[in-house]
Amino acid sequence: MFEESSVRNPDGTPAAEATNVKLYFMKPPITKLDPAALATLKECTHLALSSNSIDKMCDLSPLENLETLSLGRNNISKIQNLDGVADHLEQLWISYNKISSLSGLERCQKLKILYAGNNNVSDLKEVQKLQALPALEELVLYGNPVHMKIVRNEALMWPAKVLNLLPNLKKLDGISVVEWKFQMAKGNEEQLHYLFEKIDADGSGTIEYDELQAALKDDEVRREMGVSEEKAQEFFLANGQDNNGDDVDDKREQNLDKLSINWEQFLAYFSTKQDLANLIK
Repeated sequence: MFEESSVRNPDGTPAAEATNVKLYFMKPPITKLDPAALATLKECTHLALSSNSIDKMCDLSPLENLETLSLGRNNISKIQNLDGVADHLEQLWISYNKISSLSGLERCQKLKILYAGNNNVSDLKEVQKLQALPALEELVLYGNPVHMKIVRNEALMWPAKVLNLLPNLKKLDGISVVEWKFQMAKGNEEQLHYLFEKIDADGSGTIEYDELQAALKDDEVRREMGVSEEKAQEFFLANGQDNNGDDVDDKREQNLDKLSINWEQFLAYFSTKQDLANLIK
């Protein structure tokens, strides 16, 4: 089918001589890989098998020239059988599968690019395993549970944590590390200023407790602040001032309606700039 397809193989190259073998989105979809059949692809440098129904990776050791392996959008749950191509594989595309562990990549010492977004990786310990890959330059993990859990609390904490583990990366989730570091250096002040103005409903320049309570009913505000109503109450008790800007000695729950928070206090409490700076030293 590949040899006869004018789209997949416009030059009519015999499969055994083709360098770019396009077997993606086959109809009917490929469900299992046949190592003996793939062994005929002696000249293949890029094997494209994405958008099929493959459930297991097979031994690819006969593919002596393989540099790029594309297995995105399949049903693969485990990275395996890469030892035979580990000394020359440079790119692995496995996004949109069911992978929960990044084990199986340890011997791929020449791997430069790993696309593993939208899988089931849920722990930073799996990201830490990638420290065994000295040539890794570009990584995509967007959409994994570990990514979503971290960005839910603070978006810029995600690149900070990953780059702390993998300082030699040049690109993360499609964004250059230079850009990530620029964003982290700025911190979240711009985002916080927008949030402060949104909560300060009367535009007074301070946030009263009733304004905060009303704002916390907004899903966007709760998500951006990343704190519960209880934490917000603790924040007010610890930092609130009276209407004259003076500290209140008796900071108890019944006095919350007498307190307000100004922009400087809000910024100091919610800013991530220092945390991010510590992570990327």
